[in-house]
Amino acid sequence: MKILIADDSALMRRVIVKVVTNLGFQPVEAENGVDCLTRLRKNVSDVVLVILDWNMPVMDGYEVLVKIRAQEEHNHIAVLMATADGVEGDVVKALKAGANAYLVKPFTENDLAQRITELVPKHPVEKQ
Repeated sequence: MKILIADDSALMRRVIVKVVTNLGFQPVEAENGVDCLTRLRKNVSDVVLVILDWNMPVMDGYEVLVKIRAQEEHNHIAVLMATADGVEGDVVKALKAGANAYLVKPFTENDLAQRITELVPKHPVEKQ
């Protein structure tokens, strides 16, 4: 099973990839919203979770979220919004648009791992 990570920060993607890999998932990386949607189309049957940064160039995470939720074939995919902006209005907006959860940066690797296992509970977690 794959987790699609969309974040314009290469450093943040590396941190998330580490957590995703340690949990036994295969990471797929995207550096902006358009790239995210392209990679999602190519991997739609294997992606169980999309981790979206809100602030990205080309297309932001909120726009990507709306596009994901507009496609019935993506209904099985959980979406976790991850952003440095913990603005309450943005959290509510994302949840109303169909995000399953929201995580404010900076977060710990343990916080991210816990959120992933909550969103994808049926996947066997590999302990390292």
